[in-house]
Amino acid sequence: MRFKFIGRAAAAAFVLAVGIGLQAEPVVQCEFQPGKWPADDFLNVKSWRWPNIGKFIQDKDHLVNACPADASPEEMLSKRGPETYAALLYKKALTGNHTVSATMSFDHRMAPAIVIAEKPVLCDGRLHPEFRTHYEIVLYDRGLNIWRHWFFDGKQIWRKAGFLNVPFQPNTRYTLSVNIRPTNRGTLLTVRVGEYAFGIIDPEMPQNYYVGIIASEGVNRFYDFKIE
Repeated sequence: MRFKFIGRAAAAAFVLAVGIGLQAEPVVQCEFQPGKWPADDFLNVKSWRWPNIGKFIQDKDHLVNACPADASPEEMLSKRGPETYAALLYKKALTGNHTVSATMSFDHRMAPAIVIAEKPVLCDGRLHPEFRTHYEIVLYDRGLNIWRHWFFDGKQIWRKAGFLNVPFQPNTRYTLSVNIRPTNRGTLLTVRVGEYAFGIIDPEMPQNYYVGIIASEGVNRFYDFKIE
């Protein structure tokens, strides 16, 4: 085997570059425990689809979405589902290549998610920001879905942009991660949970984007959140 001598200066630059890559600090790294996460750095965002403004409740080691106490798990999957919706979005816009991750669980069947969104808007005199174009990367008992939401003629519409059919268990912690990487063909989203991974390319994803978490269709818990 032969080695090419690249010179001391080039070698030092290579080592420095590798070292910087290995030692890069996360943009955000927090545990959702009382006093251990910067609540002021996140926005409570509502969905256009429903009038209610959902919220998260602080528990001892996680956040949980406020859900109707008189609704059964099956009702929260259907007619009472809007009452379970809650979303938090990190306030600062991102661009370029990032990995977003969160540890989460669900009590019944669904559906904690990581969200990637264009800048929310204030409309109709409301005091809370509201999603426009956004992507939900959703964990549920039968797999993983990527939903793309956008507006047409003033109304929100959506389609399933990608999916993976694998089983996940209720009352079990899973770490969901999404790598967001712009390419010359569009933005590549690579989704991972444990040993499972899949990806899509979407040419419509905005260059500048915001990330966060969404809870819906039942009791969802979030234990941490990270942007790298």
